[in-house]
Amino acid sequence: MTEQELLDIFIQERINMLIDIFHKNQPNKSKKEDEQILQAEIFIETLPDKEKELVDNYIDSLIKHLALEEAFLYQHGIIDGMKILKYINKL
Repeated sequence: MTEQELLDIFIQERINMLIDIFHKNQPNKSKKEDEQILQAEIFIETLPDKEKELVDNYIDSLIKHLALEEAFLYQHGIIDGMKILKYINKL
């Protein structure tokens, strides 16, 4: 395992921990939100196969993009924090 792979695993685990904390601190979804999600799921499931696959692929692609973006931002936040610590130690 490379150092980058280890760092990626560490970052993803930390992000997962923070997401869990975030969801625990959020109020429960309203019945309206639950109903909207259910309606969207039913709508997607009733699409013709070609359109359903297109929507599913879009959602998967969007989720993957957001996850990669999140990890990138977290990793650079760590790097920025290390730079700040080095700067403070020079003072």
